[in-house]
Amino acid sequence: MAHTIESLIAMIPKTLPGEKAKRADTIIQLNVTGSQAGQWNVAIKNGQVDVAKGTHASPEITVTADTDDVLAVADGRLEPMQAFMQGKAKVQGDMSEAMELARAFIPG
Repeated sequence: MAHTIESLIAMIPKTLPGEKAKRADTIIQLNVTGSQAGQWNVAIKNGQVDVAKGTHASPEITVTADTDDVLAVADGRLEPMQAFMQGKAKVQGDMSEAMELARAFIPG
């Protein structure tokens, strides 16, 4: 399925509901570079997921990646861990929380 960055961001509150969101209590800053560049922040607290355009003053996790790499992960052509290990996704902050959240987005 072909995605855009905007469509992926819009899916976050639907993708991370219920039990997956209850395990997290964090604020994530998403910085996308490249052809569909933009900044968003995702606040997860008490099972509630809120997404806002722009930067957050004090995120606990910051993820920066190029548009092409984000879309490759979304389409299943690139594993999130592989993107990180290859330096295609840069993560700052609580790495254990970031890994748990990455697993939450992987089906199964």
